Amino acid sequence: MKYKKIDDSTLRDGMQMPGIRSPSPRERLEIAQYLDDIGVDRIELFGTWYDVDRKTAQLILDAKFKFRVGIWVRANIKDIEEALTLKGIKEVGISHPISDIHLKYKLNITREEAYNRIHDAIQYARNHGLMVFYHGEDSTRADWEYEKTIIKMLTELKVEVYRVCDTVGVGIGAHVSPLIPINKSIPDKIKKILGTFKIDLEFHGHDDLGNAVTNTMISLQNGARWASTTLLGMGERAGNAETEKVIMNLIFHYQQLKYNISLLTKTCQIVHKAMDIRIPPNKAIVGQNVFTHQSGIHSAGVIKNPETYEPFSPDSVGNVRRLLIGPLSGKNVILFKLNQLLKNENGIEKIDDNDGRIKALVNYIQHNLFGSGIRHSPLTDDEFRELVRMFALI
Repeated sequence: MKYKKIDDSTLRDGMQMPGIRSPSPRERLEIAQYLDDIGVDRIELFGTWYDVDRKTAQLILDAKFKFRVGIWVRANIKDIEEALTLKGIKEVGISHPISDIHLKYKLNITREEAYNRIHDAIQYARNHGLMVFYHGEDSTRADWEYEKTIIKMLTELKVEVYRVCDTVGVGIGAHVSPLIPINKSIPDKIKKILGTFKIDLEFHGHDDLGNAVTNTMISLQNGARWASTTLLGMGERAGNAETEKVIMNLIFHYQQLKYNISLLTKTCQIVHKAMDIRIPPNKAIVGQNVFTHQSGIHSAGVIKNPETYEPFSPDSVGNVRRLLIGPLSGKNVILFKLNQLLKNENGIEKIDDNDGRIKALVNYIQHNLFGSGIRHSPLTDDEFRELVRMFALI
């Protein structure tokens, strides 16, 4: 598979997530710095609507990061003129719907009017020296024959990338069938476009049906060059394909090793603080439970060899491993936690497993606390320490 590229839209589509806190330009700059350190290839920004957007865009353009910066605009001359006032701007992402439901109910225009509007906006941007990504909004519900006329026009105007937008997440990673038309079949659509037109493709997948990451990876596997993503999957409604997930899939399955994944967890925590967005504990890669083990079988396996239940190390993505003592915990994890505690507090490397106090401690935790139903939640480290003291082990 040819080298693939990440186009992060946290500071554009992510800003459209309902209920978040709007970060300051400086906070957005910090997020951009982390994205640059991770090694994403491009980021997408608003830059023409509000002062905060313009200030953010100019700060990031002035910082001269390694990634490319695309300013998101609508398909109208005014937006592009305003984008051109940004110092250092080199490219825009021009967005316009191509599905009939959007043209009729949102814009109240015909296909021909949409075609002309898209054409004129792109031509204006190209005439002013800008590189163009064109975003075919609602591509997966667009008429295929009409979409092809749009793509043909893009190639004639030398648009660099066509973004296939699965705007409401109805695309599927399956081949065309009586139930799946070409517009919704991600693999067949990507192949068909690349087999007909000479243009790079980007896939922008929403997660309304939970398929955003899968569809993104399928699009890349079938020839798309770019993946549009957001940190933590931020975005409208159910959000987008997560930057951290797509990066880890590229590394894990395709050995695309250029990214500094040790910053993934930290970067998502920065976003969490700046935008007041909760990170679910079971969020893949960056959630606090991803490397947390509590059940007896899993904990015993991880103690012997972490690879038994971890596909990659927590350190590699800036996360941490935790072992908890809870209702399903076995003797192994209790002994492991005990030896850790004794080593840290008393310098004892390992206590004799046959010590009667240990047997009493294990029995108390498993039967008196959890087995009896008195305790329902895992023990905190402080609570475990008090139990160890109660049994005169420290």
